[in-house]
Amino acid sequence: MQTRRSRTEHWRDSLAEVKARGGTIECTLDGEEGGLTWRLRVWGLTEDCVVVEAPTAFGHPLILDPGVRMRGTIAIGQNRWDFSTEVLSSQGDTLHLKAPSRVRRRRRVARTDLGPCPSGLKLRPLPSGVTGAAAERAWVALASGGETADPALVRPVSAPPISVQLANIGVGGVGVIFEASDAALAMRRGGWWIEGDLPGGGTLVASAELVHRHLQSDRRLYAGLSFRIGAGQRQRRHLSKLVEEAAKRLQYSAA
Repeated sequence: MQTRRSRTEHWRDSLAEVKARGGTIECTLDGEEGGLTWRLRVWGLTEDCVVVEAPTAFGHPLILDPGVRMRGTIAIGQNRWDFSTEVLSSQGDTLHLKAPSRVRRRRRVARTDLGPCPSGLKLRPLPSGVTGAAAERAWVALASGGETADPALVRPVSAPPISVQLANIGVGGVGVIFEASDAALAMRRGGWWIEGDLPGGGTLVASAELVHRHLQSDRRLYAGLSFRIGAGQRQRRHLSKLVEEAAKRLQYSAA
């Protein structure tokens, strides 16, 4: 307990520790309908400013306006400390944030406070025989409207959906929360088909691979999924645009 209290009081030392080991902090752009979260490497720390790498969407830096409010999270082991901040400036591949006046220890190791989407996401396990190319063809059909507006006739899988909560979306993938009753399903290997609304607007349709998972204290499971991007650039550009547009909407609602 004393160590946790000390880190809360001496948060600047914790940030310096993260920087020294080449670590990252979570930076969340909140809105009324959800949030976007990035893990950003800490590059500098002064009395008034925290310098982190610029958030990106598929390799392209996102420009955030000065004054936009954000929420930062410092992670040391299993403990989390949240703080409020705002954008001072975006300079090329760096983002300058106002140094916090204080931090608050998060009482639960969870990701759910990042903000759910209005209707969450639906995941369906992709059969092993469905290749990335087949999934991309299905995406193209859905994204272009195809011959029908009914995704059930186009998507490459007919399995019943699993409802999950969107925790964050960032470079190349999404983080989702499986309810405790569905946590065992997240242990399977293979791809997933994702459909759902993004915070701030836009619909996500993509295939993804589960790359890491973390069982939370409430028995729900946090899972990180990496988008499967085909050889063509159309899907990459589309997903990048979705993230950029969501970021724009959220930063204007957060300013």
